[in-house]
Amino acid sequence: MSGAALSALTGAGLIAASHLVTLLVARATAGASGPVAAPALALSYVVKVFVLGWVLLTVPAPPWLSPGWLAGGLLGALAVSLVLAGRTSARRTRAALGPVLRARQEDRQRHGHGDLPGDLHGDLGGGRDDEPAGAAGAPAHDDRRPERHEHG
Repeated sequence: MSGAALSALTGAGLIAASHLVTLLVARATAGASGPVAAPALALSYVVKVFVLGWVLLTVPAPPWLSPGWLAGGLLGALAVSLVLAGRTSARRTRAALGPVLRARQEDRQRHGHGDLPGDLHGDLGGGRDDEPAGAAGAPAHDDRRPERHEHG
């Protein structure tokens, strides 16, 4: 195998090892009681930085190591890991929020609010849905205008 390929694989391996350590720490602290995960992840980050710094300062570079290809492997693996993390995060967020969003949509349809976003129907001038606008002490319209505000 060429020095360039070994350098690129070494860079990708460093990123993979760093992410593996992070995942193992997160997995180990996920079920812990109390706020344990954030300090443990911060500590693992500091340890990774010190270990990598120690290796860079004490271990001589092998003759086959090409700095450009090492950096390319690091950046390529980092880009791939960020894309995969983003996709995983989006998928898990949709899975977690799916029931909430479906329930909210069903509630809007059941109360005849159709496609009004979020809590907009509560701002249209009423306390409860069955009271006319202006009832229960709520103003019939919002008389706050940006030009009346000191900083607006």
